[in-house]
Amino acid sequence: MSKKKSEKEEKKPSAKKAKPVAVASVEPEKAVKAKEPKAKKASKPAVKKTVKAPAISGDDIALRAYFIAERRHKMGWPGDSTSDWVEAERQLKAEAARKR
Repeated sequence: MSKKKSEKEEKKPSAKKAKPVAVASVEPEKAVKAKEPKAKKASKPAVKKTVKAPAISGDDIALRAYFIAERRHKMGWPGDSTSDWVEAERQLKAEAARKR
């Protein structure tokens, strides 16, 4: 009989089921995915911020040109009114740039 019981026991699935093991509550690790290279976005052309120069009026240039011409005549330097105007405009723009 012992053979019969042992044969029957072997054929029957075991009545005992494995008990689940208690595990400390730990968050499961997140799967680390390989980062895919990002596709380059079409970049917008760089926009330079331009700072508006303070408006230099014609009267300001004319007054400076007048003083340049007076000094030129007094010192006996060669030149004309056009060169005085251009120099006056250059000086005023340079002064405005320094103030910014």
